[in-house]
Amino acid sequence: MAIFNMKYKENWKILLVLILFISFSVFILAQDDILNEIYLDLLEKYDSIKTYEADFIQENFWKELDIAKTSYGKIYYDSSFLLLEYMEPEGQKLLVDSISVTIYDAASNQVLISNKNDYELKPISIISDYWENSQKELIENTENGTWIKLITPENEQIFVWIKDNLIIEIQIFDNSENMVKYSFSAEKINKQLSQNIFELNLPEDVNVIDNRQ
Repeated sequence: MAIFNMKYKENWKILLVLILFISFSVFILAQDDILNEIYLDLLEKYDSIKTYEADFIQENFWKELDIAKTSYGKIYYDSSFLLLEYMEPEGQKLLVDSISVTIYDAASNQVLISNKNDYELKPISIISDYWENSQKELIENTENGTWIKLITPENEQIFVWIKDNLIIEIQIFDNSENMVKYSFSAEKINKQLSQNIFELNLPEDVNVIDNRQ
């Protein structure tokens, strides 16, 4: 009888492990379905956006130097251009067009121009760059919004807050724990933008550094 009880207990343990494994597998598959649905909804939403305007806050932290910096301003984009117009640092602008990136710093009266390459700042473009090859985890999904965590093959960690199919916040940590965070608010979708919003009216004596090749 003792031997029978021992075998019964061992079989029960095996059965319990199998049940837990199957339950966990079902949970993972369900989470994957939710994540895919969230991502497809995001793509559909941003595909419908022809013009975008919002307030943004940019926070940088360099762990090794223990230095933090906060910048803020307005972001605008349409199908051809993207502009970050900073209020802090005052007068700084970053303009991305189809072929180049132009950064103007009013404090130094200097313009830096470089090739665009893969430079992207549209919220959905940042997420799309990471989505395909990253591990994905659904952290929270409530009426207050959805939090998603991505881990890249390079061990970068990206946290995304989504609400009403709009990206509200993106946090990116590299493998040295340096961080950049973008927060967006007061979004205006498909509102007509001023025709000259993407024109950089620079001082005549501005110092131009052109690194385009």
